[in-house]
Amino acid sequence: MNYVKALFLSISVFIFVIAETAKSQSLELGITGGVNLSSHLSNFQYSSGDINLELNPKVTSSYHAGLVVRKKLSRSFRLQIEPSYIQLGAKYNEPFQLRGFELQTDSQTELQYIYMPLLLQLTSQSPYPVAYGRQQAATTYHATGGLFGSYLLDARFKGTTSGAPIGIPFEGQFSNNVSGQYPEYNGGVVLGVGLEHGLDQKIGLEARALLSVFNGGDDSTLMHHSQNTALTFSVYFLL
Repeated sequence: MNYVKALFLSISVFIFVIAETAKSQSLELGITGGVNLSSHLSNFQYSSGDINLELNPKVTSSYHAGLVVRKKLSRSFRLQIEPSYIQLGAKYNEPFQLRGFELQTDSQTELQYIYMPLLLQLTSQSPYPVAYGRQQAATTYHATGGLFGSYLLDARFKGTTSGAPIGIPFEGQFSNNVSGQYPEYNGGVVLGVGLEHGLDQKIGLEARALLSVFNGGDDSTLMHHSQNTALTFSVYFLL
């Protein structure tokens, strides 16, 4: 069993334990969404027939959205999972030589994942102010760390290329399925910081860094494409 499948199994067990615990203890549930700035750690390689293209990745923007399930462990620690959809990838804008032609590409990879982080959060415990005998909303701060597993839904290499001769698979405006060049499973580490305001219903802001460190592919060369790196910025609501 590879690391990513083991992580998915751990998350499934965690969800089951949380669901059983919810029968006697309350959970915090909510929604989350935001934007991503992502790229790859290594150059993107595209191969088709006699074409072997290598491009230098740059940062691209995308988005994510999902659910929040939180379980408080103590005054300072809580566990959280966020089953989500996330889009990662990279942008490419550079000239290159192919079959004696100088071409210019303005393109990007778009990778769509089901994303499952398992997180431990350390929270500040600023006392909630009391007015008229009742606790009032307050702002708290937290640090986040954990692991994530992800499952690839689709991978596209798309954009425009100028100066390409007829017969090149990415001439003009193109959109090519490159799912075969990426592992089905992926996983890595998450680190972040955030703040939260509220009492019963809460709103929060969080910034995180994601780094892919292992994948579920059998071919080790797949790691060349699967090392995603991203900064995510989220707004979430706990109901």
